[in-house]
Amino acid sequence: MNAPDAWSGTPVLVPAPAPAPSLEIATSSAWNNGKSTGRLLGEIDLAATPAAVRLGRSYVRELVGQYFGAGRSELADLELLTSEALTGSVLYARPRRDGTVMLSALHIDRFIRVEVTDGGGLRGHTRSPEEPSQNHTRGLVLMRALAADHGTHRNRNGTSTFWFGVAVREGWRSP
Repeated sequence: MNAPDAWSGTPVLVPAPAPAPSLEIATSSAWNNGKSTGRLLGEIDLAATPAAVRLGRSYVRELVGQYFGAGRSELADLELLTSEALTGSVLYARPRRDGTVMLSALHIDRFIRVEVTDGGGLRGHTRSPEEPSQNHTRGLVLMRALAADHGTHRNRNGTSTFWFGVAVREGWRSP
Protein backbone atom coordinates (compact mmCIF):
# COMPACT_ATOMS: atom_id res chain seq x y z
CA MET A 1 0.00 0.00 0.00
CA ASN A 2 1.52 3.32 -0.99
CA ALA A 3 1.14 6.55 0.99
CA PRO A 4 -1.82 8.00 -0.99
CA ASP A 5 -3.77 4.81 -0.31
CA ALA A 6 -3.32 5.04 3.46
CA TRP A 7 -6.54 5.25 5.39
CA SER A 8 -7.02 6.10 9.05
CA GLY A 9 -10.01 3.88 9.85
CA THR A 10 -11.45 0.44 9.44
CA PRO A 11 -14.79 0.08 7.62
CA VAL A 12 -17.35 -1.88 9.55
CA LEU A 13 -20.73 -2.92 8.17
CA VAL A 14 -23.01 -2.41 11.12
CA PRO A 15 -26.77 -1.98 10.78
CA ALA A 16 -28.06 1.32 12.06
CA PRO A 17 -30.01 1.51 15.32
CA ALA A 18 -33.77 1.03 15.05
CA PRO A 19 -34.85 4.71 15.15
CA ALA A 20 -34.76 6.36 11.75
CA PRO A 21 -32.51 9.43 11.52
CA SER A 22 -33.84 12.87 10.83
CA LEU A 23 -33.65 13.70 7.14
CA GLU A 24 -33.93 17.43 7.80
CA ILE A 25 -30.31 18.02 6.78
CA ALA A 26 -31.37 17.79 3.17
CA THR A 27 -33.64 19.97 1.14
CA SER A 28 -36.98 18.65 0.00
CA SER A 29 -36.83 17.05 -3.40
CA ALA A 30 -39.18 15.72 -6.01
CA TRP A 31 -38.37 12.09 -5.30
CA ASN A 32 -39.17 12.13 -1.60
CA ASN A 33 -41.51 15.15 -1.36
CA GLY A 34 -40.06 15.89 2.08
CA LYS A 35 -42.65 13.48 3.57
CA SER A 36 -40.89 10.13 3.55
CA THR A 37 -39.05 8.66 6.45
CA GLY A 38 -35.91 6.77 5.76
CA ARG A 39 -33.77 4.13 7.34
CA LEU A 40 -30.08 4.68 7.80
CA LEU A 41 -28.33 1.67 6.28
CA GLY A 42 -24.91 2.81 7.46
CA GLU A 43 -22.44 5.62 7.67
CA ILE A 44 -18.68 5.82 7.81
CA ASP A 45 -16.06 8.50 8.35
CA LEU A 46 -13.26 8.39 5.78
CA ALA A 47 -9.98 10.27 5.78
CA ALA A 48 -10.35 13.09 3.25
CA THR A 49 -7.80 11.59 0.84
CA PRO A 50 -8.12 10.15 -2.66
CA ALA A 51 -8.19 6.64 -1.14
CA ALA A 52 -11.59 7.55 0.38
CA VAL A 53 -13.17 7.28 -3.07
CA ARG A 54 -12.31 3.59 -3.50
CA LEU A 55 -13.13 2.75 0.10
CA GLY A 56 -16.45 4.61 0.01
CA ARG A 57 -17.50 3.00 -3.25
CA SER A 58 -16.73 -0.45 -1.81
CA TYR A 59 -18.56 0.38 1.41
CA VAL A 60 -21.74 1.44 -0.39
CA ARG A 61 -21.59 -1.57 -2.73
CA GLU A 62 -21.24 -4.02 0.17
CA LEU A 63 -23.77 -2.24 2.37
CA VAL A 64 -26.49 -1.99 -0.26
CA GLY A 65 -25.71 -5.48 -1.55
CA GLN A 66 -26.04 -6.84 1.99
CA TYR A 67 -29.42 -5.22 2.57
CA PHE A 68 -30.92 -5.70 -0.88
CA GLY A 69 -29.18 -8.75 -2.32
CA ALA A 70 -28.36 -6.76 -5.44
CA GLY A 71 -25.83 -8.05 -7.93
CA ARG A 72 -22.74 -6.12 -9.01
CA SER A 73 -24.32 -5.02 -12.30
CA GLU A 74 -27.33 -3.60 -10.44
CA LEU A 75 -25.03 -1.52 -8.25
CA ALA A 76 -23.01 0.06 -11.08
CA ASP A 77 -24.84 3.43 -11.12
CA LEU A 78 -24.76 3.66 -7.35
CA GLU A 79 -21.02 2.95 -7.26
CA LEU A 80 -20.24 5.42 -10.05
CA LEU A 81 -22.22 8.24 -8.46
CA THR A 82 -20.71 7.51 -5.04
CA SER A 83 -17.25 7.77 -6.63
CA GLU A 84 -18.12 11.09 -8.26
CA ALA A 85 -19.59 12.56 -5.07
CA LEU A 86 -16.61 11.51 -2.96
CA THR A 87 -14.11 12.68 -5.58
CA GLY A 88 -15.72 16.10 -5.65
CA SER A 89 -15.66 16.31 -1.88
CA VAL A 90 -12.06 15.14 -1.48
CA LEU A 91 -10.62 17.25 -4.30
CA TYR A 92 -12.68 20.44 -4.15
CA ALA A 93 -13.89 20.90 -0.58
CA ARG A 94 -12.39 21.17 2.87
CA PRO A 95 -12.51 18.13 5.12
CA ARG A 96 -14.51 18.30 8.34
CA ARG A 97 -12.61 19.51 11.41
CA ASP A 98 -11.35 16.00 12.17
CA GLY A 99 -9.89 15.62 8.66
CA THR A 100 -12.65 13.33 7.39
CA VAL A 101 -15.65 13.22 5.14
CA MET A 102 -18.72 11.28 6.21
CA LEU A 103 -20.48 8.90 3.83
CA SER A 104 -24.05 7.84 4.65
CA ALA A 105 -26.47 5.52 2.85
CA LEU A 106 -30.20 5.61 3.51
CA HIS A 107 -33.18 3.67 2.20
CA ILE A 108 -36.11 5.99 1.51
CA ASP A 109 -39.21 4.47 -0.07
CA ARG A 110 -37.99 3.12 -3.43
CA PHE A 111 -34.66 4.95 -3.36
CA ILE A 112 -31.17 4.61 -2.00
CA ARG A 113 -29.91 8.00 -0.92
CA VAL A 114 -26.18 8.56 -0.53
CA GLU A 115 -24.90 11.61 1.35
CA VAL A 116 -21.34 12.93 1.53
CA THR A 117 -20.68 15.50 4.27
CA ASP A 118 -17.49 17.56 4.17
CA GLY A 119 -16.24 20.84 5.62
CA GLY A 120 -17.73 22.92 2.79
CA GLY A 121 -16.31 24.56 -0.29
CA LEU A 122 -12.84 26.04 -0.51
CA ARG A 123 -12.21 29.76 0.05
CA GLY A 124 -15.76 30.50 1.12
CA HIS A 125 -17.18 28.98 -2.06
CA THR A 126 -20.66 27.54 -1.41
CA ARG A 127 -21.72 24.83 -3.81
CA SER A 128 -25.18 24.99 -5.29
CA PRO A 129 -27.34 21.90 -6.04
CA GLU A 130 -26.37 22.34 -9.69
CA GLU A 131 -22.66 22.26 -8.79
CA PRO A 132 -21.71 19.17 -6.78
CA SER A 133 -18.08 20.26 -6.78
CA GLN A 134 -16.14 23.16 -8.18
CA ASN A 135 -14.73 22.42 -11.67
CA HIS A 136 -16.22 18.94 -11.63
CA THR A 137 -18.59 18.96 -14.58
CA ARG A 138 -18.26 15.23 -15.38
CA GLY A 139 -19.83 14.43 -12.01
CA LEU A 140 -22.69 16.83 -12.66
CA VAL A 141 -23.39 15.31 -16.07
CA LEU A 142 -23.46 11.82 -14.52
CA MET A 143 -25.69 12.99 -11.64
CA ARG A 144 -28.19 14.48 -14.07
CA ALA A 145 -28.18 11.31 -16.20
CA LEU A 146 -28.25 8.60 -13.53
CA ALA A 147 -29.63 9.99 -10.25
CA ALA A 148 -33.33 10.40 -9.56
CA ASP A 149 -32.43 13.65 -7.79
CA HIS A 150 -29.44 15.35 -6.19
CA GLY A 151 -28.58 18.48 -4.28
CA THR A 152 -26.46 20.22 -1.68
CA HIS A 153 -27.32 21.50 1.75
CA ARG A 154 -25.27 23.75 4.01
CA ASN A 155 -25.55 22.47 7.58
CA ARG A 156 -25.78 24.65 10.68
CA ASN A 157 -22.34 23.59 11.88
CA GLY A 158 -20.72 24.91 8.68
CA THR A 159 -20.37 21.55 6.97
CA SER A 160 -21.87 20.83 3.58
CA THR A 161 -23.78 17.71 2.52
CA PHE A 162 -24.05 16.64 -1.10
CA TRP A 163 -26.67 13.95 -1.69
CA PHE A 164 -28.13 11.94 -4.52
CA GLY A 165 -30.85 9.31 -4.84
CA VAL A 166 -30.93 6.23 -7.05
CA ALA A 167 -34.13 4.27 -7.65
CA VAL A 168 -34.30 0.75 -6.24
CA ARG A 169 -35.84 -1.81 -8.58
CA GLU A 170 -38.85 -3.63 -7.15
CA GLY A 171 -37.01 -6.93 -7.55
CA TRP A 172 -34.53 -6.00 -4.83
CA ARG A 173 -35.14 -7.52 -1.42
CA SER A 174 -36.28 -4.95 1.14
CA PRO A 175 -34.17 -4.53 4.31
